[in-house]
Formats: sequence, C-alpha cells, structure tokens
Amino acid sequence: MVFILGALACLGPLTIDAYLPAFGEIGHTFERSREDVQSTLGYYMLAYALTMLVHGTLSDTFGRRRVLMTALCVYTLGAVAAAYSPTFEWLVAGRILQGLSAGAGMVIGQAVVNDCYKGAVAQRTLSYIIMVFSVSPAIAPVLGGYLAAGFGWRMIFVLMMAVALASLALCAWVLPETLPAHKRQPFVATAFFRNIAQILQDRVFVALSLSFGLLFAGFGFMIGGAHDFVTEILRLSETDFGYLFVPLVAGMLSGSFLAARLAPMTAPSNLIAAGFGVMTLSCALNLAYTGLVDQVGVLFAVLPLGIFACGLTLAFPGMTLTVLGRVPALAGTAASVLGFIQMVFFSISSGWGVALVYGSAWRMAVALTLGMAASGLSWLLISRLRGARASD
Repeated sequence: MVFILGALACLGPLTIDAYLPAFGEIGHTFERSREDVQSTLGYYMLAYALTMLVHGTLSDTFGRRRVLMTALCVYTLGAVAAAYSPTFEWLVAGRILQGLSAGAGMVIGQAVVNDCYKGAVAQRTLSYIIMVFSVSPAIAPVLGGYLAAGFGWRMIFVLMMAVALASLALCAWVLPETLPAHKRQPFVATAFFRNIAQILQDRVFVALSLSFGLLFAGFGFMIGGAHDFVTEILRLSETDFGYLFVPLVAGMLSGSFLAARLAPMTAPSNLIAAGFGVMTLSCALNLAYTGLVDQVGVLFAVLPLGIFACGLTLAFPGMTLTVLGRVPALAGTAASVLGFIQMVFFSISSGWGVALVYGSAWRMAVALTLGMAASGLSWLLISRLRGARASD
C-alpha cells in the first residue's frame, strides 16, 4: 500500500520538477519571456489547487480507486497535448489538463491512509509515503535536464505520459478499494458545497490550513525559482539540477524517516515543533551566508535548503493529521480543502511571485524565511488558543 500510494503521489512532483531545466529551451521555441514560461507552472498549480477540492469529494462518492484511474486518463491527455503542442497556448492548455488531474494521487492517498489506519500507525504510514514520493524530485529534474539536452524538451512530456500509463496499470491491477459502498456519500451538487461549508465552519480547521499554506508559499519560491537559482545564481547548466534537488530530497527523506520512527513514541505536536526548529536553523544559516557573500558557492547555497526540507517533512505528517483530525467524518473532502489552500499559496509564489527573487540567493532566502516564520508563529498562536479554550 505504501509503495502504491507513494508511486501515485510521485506524479505531482514529477510534473513540476522534470520540466524546470527546460524553461530556457521552451522560451526559445515559442519566443516567450522567462516570465511567460514561468507562468505555465502557475497555471498548472492553480488547476491543481482547484481540482484538489474535487478529488477527495468524488472519492467519497465513487470510491478511491475509480477516481484515481479517471484522473490518470485525463493526465495522460494533458501530457500528449503538451508534448505535441504547436503553440505556447497549446502548451498552457496541456499543463492545465495535467494540473486538473495530477493531485489525485496525493489527496486520495491521504484519504486511503485515513480509511485503513489510525493514530500513530496512520502518521507512520503517511511518513513512509512521503519517503517514497520524495525520490521523484531528486530524479525528475536531472532526468528532465538530460532529456531536454539530448532529445528536446518535448521528450519530457512523453516521459510523463509513460509514467501516467504505468500508474494507471498499477491502479487497475493492484490497488484495492478501501472505501466500501455503504460508507460513501451520495453525489449531489448541493451536498458537495454543504460538506465544504461544514468544514469551513470549523474555524480552527481553516486557521490551521491557512497557517500550513503559508509554509507552502515559502517553499514555492524555492521550487518555482529553481531554474533561475541553478542556471543564473549558481551558474550551472540545465543538466546540473541534481546539485539542488538531491540535497532537497535527502533532507525530505531524512525528515520523513525521523517522523516515521518517532511517531509511536512522540506526540504530533512535538514533531511539529521539532520540524519548525530545524527549518528555523536552516533559514538562519541561509540568510547569514547569502547576505555575506557576493557569489554563492554550490555547497553552502544548497545545504541550508536540504536542512529546510528535512524540517518540512518532519512536521508535515503531524500537521496534516492534526488538520484532518478536525473533521474525521469527511476525511476525503477535508484533505481536498487542505490541499486546495496549500496549492493556492504555492501556485501564486511559484508561478508569479518568484519573479521578485530572480537573480538573488539572498532574496530567495528572505522569501523562504518569511513564509516559514509566518506559518510557525500562526500555528503556535492557534495551538495555544485551542489549548486555552479546551482548559476553560
């Protein structure tokens, strides 16, 4: 189960990271500015965010497996449209189709975990899933860079199509249905909005989700600005994205592993606090280094980012389960609302806000720090208010 859900969740980061090294070539092909090419990531992420509201709700109605397989079919069509796009507008349309479907694996995967496991077992399982899908960001940009250099940027989307078809076969042959028919919600449009409204009436759920989203906003500057960071700031080639993404993935794997091992013996709140402590350390190191030197070196520029990724994935399972635990009866819809909020923050920063940090490692460090600090302080404030009200 962990391998299957992790593999499905890989589709999202693959769709983002694999084509980052090809931004320059895509701009040259269609004679577009780098801001225009950057916007294709923003459109993808906005579509991704919007349909995260739907994936979980539809899986509550039709079952987890059927919705996953339908999403994979739509994703394949988007990959074909992008791979053979004759104009820039066709590429944007293909990216939007991919965005409409790529998030199903992660959203429904969280609901499947909630279907099958509870408590520390659920937290440990979610941590292992994150470990599996964390491999994708290490491989995708490196492979994408070599494909773009050797065969052209269109081959990257052919790769995405092949991965989607393989995932579809995996779903059809191996993945069981974890939501029995008697537990499904009837598909009624009014019920869809009513369930979302019911979730949004929980002010603690909304506040915690927004706090979580601020963390994704900071992270979006790092991922969205990867092409500029690698090629302009570090002055490396399009085949050298591994210098950034391998440390990021090593940090993500380390944080996920620690979260999984510590889950049975440590409260989620303690893991969340530890995760923010690690991220604070990384941001302090990043600000200090990038503020002191004119030209950053590869090692000291990427090491704090890897430490940040470790802290993020250390806190991620506990934060996710804390938020979803507010509305356990609507786990699929709640996961969708949470994912929507996270991805809206991520899409704005990675698709359009990242232009504010072009050409400066220090400005990127400031953006990452501001997102992390706003998230951590608001999460702490909300948690303390909850505790005070519970004691009353």
